[in-house]
Amino acid sequence: MLAPEYTYTALLIVQALHLLHHRVMKRHISFAEVMSATVLCVPPWAPIPAWLLSATHLTLIAVQVVGSLFIRRLSPEWRGSPQRKLRLG
Repeated sequence: MLAPEYTYTALLIVQALHLLHHRVMKRHISFAEVMSATVLCVPPWAPIPAWLLSATHLTLIAVQVVGSLFIRRLSPEWRGSPQRKLRLG
């Protein structure tokens, strides 16, 4: 099994890229992103079994990847928010 330090770092990177993907695609975040953020609040050296932390990190990484692949189906679009355009001059 991978060490929790490595899976924690991988989840942190995947979460950041996934949230950026939500922003670029203009889609709302869901409960999965909140769960990942909550798990990232638990440090890898916490008194929790290493296998449990690693398994949780890997599961949430898989959820984030699947969520990015099917973002149009799984995540609602931003609606009702005005489009802001940059005006120069």
